[in-house]
Amino acid sequence: MNQSAHPRQITYRLLLTTLWAVLLTLTVEASAGWASQSLTLLAESLHTLVDGFSTLLSLIAIASPHRPLGREVWGHGRLEVGMTLMLTGFLGFTGVSLLWVALRQVYGVMTGSRTALPASLEPQVVQFTAVMVILTVALGIYSGYQARTINSLSLRLNTQHFLQDAWLSLVMVAVLLAIWQDQQWLDPVFAIALLALLPRSLWRVLNAQLPMLLQPTAIAPEAIAHTATQVEGVTRCIRIRSRGMVGRQVWIELHLALHPEFMDSADQIGEQIEAALRQRYGPLRTQIWVEETQSYPNHFTAMPSSLDTPGYPHEADWN
Repeated sequence: MNQSAHPRQITYRLLLTTLWAVLLTLTVEASAGWASQSLTLLAESLHTLVDGFSTLLSLIAIASPHRPLGREVWGHGRLEVGMTLMLTGFLGFTGVSLLWVALRQVYGVMTGSRTALPASLEPQVVQFTAVMVILTVALGIYSGYQARTINSLSLRLNTQHFLQDAWLSLVMVAVLLAIWQDQQWLDPVFAIALLALLPRSLWRVLNAQLPMLLQPTAIAPEAIAHTATQVEGVTRCIRIRSRGMVGRQVWIELHLALHPEFMDSADQIGEQIEAALRQRYGPLRTQIWVEETQSYPNHFTAMPSSLDTPGYPHEADWN
């Protein structure tokens, strides 16, 4: 196995552990919120659902056989599009419903209704929720450290989103403690604040981890071919594919036809092409296949040995 197998395995295990932790937290928040009629817990469970969606996207990216290099996130397909539409619809319906109930409770408090605030929290619920939140945040911090260590893009994107919302979860624990101490007016007020921040949280996930829903070509094949054929020894560049977002991350696969005299320098030629593409388009990864130009035109013999050579497929830095 290549050297990227171990970091990829670490990333997969951390993401899977994070997903299970998020699902457990979601179950606790949703069930406790429903049982205690706490709008704060129910609104926070929607944020936790978005965190779980972010983790699931990262898992799909790292586990998919169509992402062979292991750290890229690009070209999401129909599954991701379908999940995004369903999640957006569910969050929209549930969020509007909770917002309406919260506004009614606030109005009831303003009019002096005694039954306007039905939330009733048990100390065990507050304690267990606090423990789950603290453990999940600690796992997020550890995942962020590992993401920097192994340079995992999938793990880094998920951790960035998770830690950006960690402060909300910690504030929510403080609000639950206040509600337990008979400050029930905080329940609908903080729920409204959480629901107002929900679209921003979802948009961050979509913007960072779903840059392309329909797998568009990142770079025109003609432009890649023009750059590759400028390197000495390259007679033709064919079967070019590119996915990603220029300036953020791009994955490129191409087949080179080399003059027979330059076959021994295939590694160096690949590195030159990769450097030229990186200089022009920013962070990227390349998977380069080398073929030999025959003495008669338009006929090529595949040379898969390029993939067996150390350093191929080439991997560029993502920093």
